[in-house]
Amino acid sequence: MAEGTMKRILFVDDETKLLDGLQRMLRPQRKQWEMAFANTGEEALAILSTAPFDVIITDMRMPEMDGAALLERVKQRFPNVIRIVLSGCCEKEAALRAVPVAHQFLAKPCDPEKLREAVERCCSLSTMLPDIAIRRVIGAIGELPCLSMTCAKLMETLEMPNVPLQEIGKIIEQDVGITAKVLQLVNSAFFGRLREVTSVRMAVSYLGLDTLKQLILSAEIFRTFHIARPIPGFSMEDFQHHSQLAARISARFPASKSVISAAVVAALLHDTGKLVMAARLPGQFTTALMVSAESGRPLHAVEQQLTGVGHAEVGAYLLGLWGLPVAIVDAVCRHHQPSPERQEEGLDVLAITHIADALALDVAGITPLDAQSGRGLLRQEYLQAIGVAEQISEWRSMAQAVLAEQTEI
Repeated sequence: MAEGTMKRILFVDDETKLLDGLQRMLRPQRKQWEMAFANTGEEALAILSTAPFDVIITDMRMPEMDGAALLERVKQRFPNVIRIVLSGCCEKEAALRAVPVAHQFLAKPCDPEKLREAVERCCSLSTMLPDIAIRRVIGAIGELPCLSMTCAKLMETLEMPNVPLQEIGKIIEQDVGITAKVLQLVNSAFFGRLREVTSVRMAVSYLGLDTLKQLILSAEIFRTFHIARPIPGFSMEDFQHHSQLAARISARFPASKSVISAAVVAALLHDTGKLVMAARLPGQFTTALMVSAESGRPLHAVEQQLTGVGHAEVGAYLLGLWGLPVAIVDAVCRHHQPSPERQEEGLDVLAITHIADALALDVAGITPLDAQSGRGLLRQEYLQAIGVAEQISEWRSMAQAVLAEQTEI
């Protein structure tokens, strides 16, 4: 993030008239944004070399160096810069090329308020993750690791004639990385969404089988991260099992359909930051896991003590960059430490994610305590504030039943 309160935004388009129009359209933002404009990719890279920028917003179709190629170079050289594509909705093929390198997609013509909201939301994520070095690491990420068996099963199913979309949705829901990327895509303007999509199966129906096939075949998207060395205390299989269990538990809570839909996704993605740290910050992650195991303290508490940031914030920052719905990003960010003073009574996405994560660990026999406070993972003052503390025993029994069902699958 650039220093000071002014945000530095770079717009790139080979059509001078369009840049002039953007400049006029965004004139009211002059007190909040310092804007620069470039006609080519090379010019944009030269500008980025002169001063720190917060965001680059580029067209896709440009001669010599198109938007995807430009963002690939920005990703390599300036990974802390947030990368947004602003282009035509009909360019689905171009959108697929940009998926590994763009954080978000906006469609032309773009309403000034929507553009402002997208930029402000991305920039505000820095408060979630103030360490610029870690933001650079996350900014360079285009994909999350996924189990190869999931990808293989998905590819095999997609080749079947007349495969039901529900079947595809079921497979995708089994994998954290694929779920995150599919939701990033369907919540982008390139795919003509009319409202936020928080359901994986709805996302699959929006994208369609042809697009999904292209995504799966793209090694840039579903290429499994190479973890350089084994990380003691971390297993991809155990990670997936816990995420799936938390998601299944979330689906059983007494809340509205829209809340449950988003909560299931949030629960599945709540530990996304662990994948990021295992692949990109293995040294820090290994140390935190070791200290957590030796002390019996929750991993997120150890991470905060050692580095000032936990895997929850890391995962939420990445998902926020990808444009996932605010309720999901917030739940991922605060699922360990929800704040009662900001909470109304009843179950929302954050509450369900917090409870489901804790119960999934509890019924699996993993109940670390904070050595300083003596508290488990469930925040009792928070549960009291939202009026559900007395129901935890009942929900623990429900979680045990869900675990038994998952074990039988």
